[in-house]
Amino acid sequence: MRTLLNNCRIVNPYGEMPFMENGSILIEDGIIKELGMLDPTIQVDETVDLSGKTVLPGMINAHAHLYSALAVGMPFPKGNPTNFTEVLEQVWWILDLALDKDSTRASYESGLIDHLRHGVTTVIDHHSSQSFVNGSLQLLVETAEKLGLNISGAFEMTDRNGDKIFQDSLEENLTFHRSFIQSDTVRPLIGLHASFTLSDESLQAISDALKNESHWGIHIHTAEDKADQLDAVNRGYKSTLDRLNHFGLLNKKSLVIHGIHFVEEDLKIIKDTEAMLVHNPSSNSNNRVGMTPNKTIQLCSSGLGTDGMQGNMLAEAKEGTLIRSGHLAGGETNVNYAELLFNNNPEIASNLFGRKIGKLDPGYAADLAIFDYTLRTDFNENNWIGHTLFGMETPSDVMTNGIFRIRNNEFIQIDEKDILSNAEKQSQQLWQKMEKIL
Repeated sequence: MRTLLNNCRIVNPYGEMPFMENGSILIEDGIIKELGMLDPTIQVDETVDLSGKTVLPGMINAHAHLYSALAVGMPFPKGNPTNFTEVLEQVWWILDLALDKDSTRASYESGLIDHLRHGVTTVIDHHSSQSFVNGSLQLLVETAEKLGLNISGAFEMTDRNGDKIFQDSLEENLTFHRSFIQSDTVRPLIGLHASFTLSDESLQAISDALKNESHWGIHIHTAEDKADQLDAVNRGYKSTLDRLNHFGLLNKKSLVIHGIHFVEEDLKIIKDTEAMLVHNPSSNSNNRVGMTPNKTIQLCSSGLGTDGMQGNMLAEAKEGTLIRSGHLAGGETNVNYAELLFNNNPEIASNLFGRKIGKLDPGYAADLAIFDYTLRTDFNENNWIGHTLFGMETPSDVMTNGIFRIRNNEFIQIDEKDILSNAEKQSQQLWQKMEKIL
C-alpha cells in the first residue's frame, strides 16, 4: 500500500528535515518512504490532500498508567494524606485493588482513546490491577491493537498484597514477555512497582526468573520520594538503583521512572547500565515529591511521561516547562521539554521496540499527528517550539502504521461514544468498590 500525503506543513523536530512549509509524505506499507517536494504524479494507491494542515510525528508517552483513566473525578480520600506514602495507601493502592476485568478494560479503552485523540501513537504503560492479574496484559494488547496503537506493557510486582499476588504478577510478566518479545507493535517489559515495596527475597526471585529470558528490561519507579531511597539505605544499599543493580536488574532495555532523589552514584549506574530515565513533571508537582534536577535530566537524556496524569503529551511538555520556570530566577536555563518529547522519547521507543518510531524520517513508522492549525503568527523552522507547545491543541487527523485512525476529527471504525459511556458506568462501580475497601 502506497499513500501520498500532499500539501502539508512538515514539522519534524530533531529529524533529518526539521521543517518544510509545503511538502509531501510518501508512505509505503506503514513506513515513511520519502518526504519533501515530491512529484505529485508519483504512482500510489491513494493520494490525500491535507489542505495545508501541519504534520507532527505521532507522539510517545514514555510512562503511562492507563489503569488510572477512571480516576478523573473520583472521591477524595477519607483521610488527609500528609506525605507520598500516605497518598499511595489512601488513593492509588485502593484504586488498583478495586479494579476488576471490566473496569480494567474500560480504563484501557478510555485511556488509549484519550492518548490517540491527542496524537499519541505509542504508549509505554505500567499496569496495576492487583485483583485482576492473569490475562490483564493480554487484554491491554487486544485493546491497543483494536485502536491501532503501539503498546508496551508491564505489570507492577509488589509485596504489599501478599505472596500469591506477587507470584501471579511475576508469572503474568513472564508470560507476556514470552508471548510478544518478537512483536513489532508490542513491547513487553517486566514491571516492578518500586524498590521500597519489594523485599530482597522478591527481587532475587525476579532476578532468578529472568536468567533464562533474553531481551528483557524492567519498568520501575525509582527515587520518586525520599522514602524510596531511605528504605534502600536502611536495607544496606547506597540507593534504590544500587539495590536494583545488586540483583542484576538494570540494563539498556530498562526504564527507571522519576529519579527525583537520585544521588551521584545513581547517575553513574545509569551511565554504566545504559538504563533509560523518564521524567514526569505534572505528576511530580501533583504529588509534591520534589523536582528532578536539571543535571539528572540532562545527563540521563531523560524521556517524558505523564505517570497517569493525562494522555496529552503536548500539554505535559508545556506544563513541565511552566512548572520548572516557576522555580527559576530570571536568566536561568530551563529544561528543553520539546527535546525530551520529540528527540529523547523517540530514542527510548526505538530502542525498546527495535524499530524506528517517533520521527518523520525515511524508515520510521508512519505514525502521524496532523493538526488543522490556523496561524495567527508566522510559523517557521526557528519558532516551532512556541507553536507546538503554546499554539497547537488537538489534532484533526491521526495515523498509525500508515492507517488513519482519526480523520477530520472522527474516529475510524472506533465507537468513541460507546467506549466513554461504558467508562462512565464502570467508574461508578469502581468508586463504590473503593469506598468499601476504605
